[in-house]
Formats: sequence, structure tokens, C-alpha cells
Amino acid sequence: MKLMIQPEAGLVPVVQAIKKARRTIDIAIFRLNRTEIETALGAAVQRGVKVRALVAHTNRGGEARLRKLEQRLLAAGVMVSRTADDLVKYHGKYLLIDDSLHLLGFNYTTADTTRSRSFGVQTRDRNAVRDALRLFECDLTRQTYQASPRSPL
Repeated sequence: MKLMIQPEAGLVPVVQAIKKARRTIDIAIFRLNRTEIETALGAAVQRGVKVRALVAHTNRGGEARLRKLEQRLLAAGVMVSRTADDLVKYHGKYLLIDDSLHLLGFNYTTADTTRSRSFGVQTRDRNAVRDALRLFECDLTRQTYQASPRSPL
């Protein structure tokens, strides 16, 4: 397990992980205004990595920005889906990259990565990765998610 502390770590660990992806990237986005992330995701697509983004259907004051982000990601070749509107918020900030899970308390924004205290963890625990992928798939396909009582998450 690796720990990322904000603002000291910034986006370096996240961007490096995206750049090292070989097969898949699944990213859940509540807020994103850092071009480094968008650029790295587009470059991953160009390398042949399957990249899927699950973008929040809304956030306070940012719905128009979310729609523009979706358009930029689609133009870069990312498969984009919007979260359902059955919950008040889809607030998750996490990435599944190949066989690892990056669970983040911070958004992919300048404020969260340069001026806010937060943290994230990266793990290769198979059960955690499997359960997070199952959650991502359920939200992507708008299916009911039933958490396992034995999940490490």
C-alpha cells in the first residue's frame, strides 16, 4: 500500500500511474480541472489502453464544466459514461489502473492538489481491486451494487 498526502504529493503519483498503465484505466470523476490528467488519459488511449471514465451527473456549480469535460474526453478516445441520477451525489474519486486501486479523498483539481489537506491510498490488494471494479461496473451500467460483508473496502 502506498500513501499520498496532499498538497505535498500533488498529482505526480496519479499521473505517473496513468502513464504506466498497460491494459485498463477506469476513473471515477466528481471534479477535474487538471489538464495533466486529461492529457495522460488521452496518451493512454493512444498507447492502446482501454480507458473508461464515469463522470458525475452533477456537482454544485459545475454541470456545464462536466459536460465540456465529457466532450474533451470523448474526443481523446475515452469511453465516457455519466453516473445515474438516483442518488444525491456520486462523490467517489478513484482510479482502477490495471491491477491496482487508487482510492482518493481529493478531486482532480488545483484546489484539492495544491491548497488542501487530503490523502489517497494505492493498493494492489486483489479483493479491494475486485470489489472496486465491481462497484465501477455497477455504476457504469446502472445496476444495483450489493457490497460484500467481507470486502476490504
